[in-house]
Amino acid sequence: MKIKNLVLFFLALSIASLAWAQDSAGEQLQIVEVKRGDTLAKISKQYLEDPSQWPALLKYNKIANPNLIQPGMKLKVPANLGKKPAAVVIYKSGSAEYARAQERKWKELLLKLGLFSEDQVRTGVRSTVHLQLANAAILRIQPESYIIVNKVDKASKELIFTLQNGRLQAQAGGMRKFGGHLAIRTPAAVAAVRGTIFELNATAKNSGLACYEGQVDVSAQKVTVEVPSGMGTFVIKGKPPMKPFKLPLPPQIKPAEI
Repeated sequence: MKIKNLVLFFLALSIASLAWAQDSAGEQLQIVEVKRGDTLAKISKQYLEDPSQWPALLKYNKIANPNLIQPGMKLKVPANLGKKPAAVVIYKSGSAEYARAQERKWKELLLKLGLFSEDQVRTGVRSTVHLQLANAAILRIQPESYIIVNKVDKASKELIFTLQNGRLQAQAGGMRKFGGHLAIRTPAAVAAVRGTIFELNATAKNSGLACYEGQVDVSAQKVTVEVPSGMGTFVIKGKPPMKPFKLPLPPQIKPAEI
């Protein structure tokens, strides 16, 4: 891609609105379908905040004997027992869907829906979804985008997402207060966030990043570049990131003369 095209690409990013939703996040009941080979210990470790609370899970589902858990059975995991979500849907416009890791069935995305490890979200042609993360960062998923929750590590407060394709905007300033780590993968690179505001674009062959505040570390092919505020980089799959370059300023709009 020529530099001229890159400038036009990042100019479009810089014009995009960064109006972040501040709604409070809610929690919902999880429905877990028991698969062949699942055990009570395995289910408790994967879905309960404290795996030792498995007796409470049985009691909630009115199951007297753990040996009665069979494939195809659906267990209800209440919010007070279940793991805290990695992200919660706080805003949605248009058509968007999600798929649970254990179900692989696409359903309509709802407000206050909690997302967990290996859950997926995809937005429609005119759809926007805002996710509030456990570390107080906000991801604004743009139309025709597909994102996956890859890893949630409670101990290290590490969250990893994959932007398989499409575009997102992120506001990670809240991480300065709550700590933790946030990384967003694309097919071409990995963006590691340090309390910042940035925008990321991904296709199967390349990725572009624009940093508006703070700093983002972009890595590919064992090469990492630091992208500070007002700078951007571009990554072609299989190649290291380009040297960061200055982002173009948005056009100045003058009032019409009467």
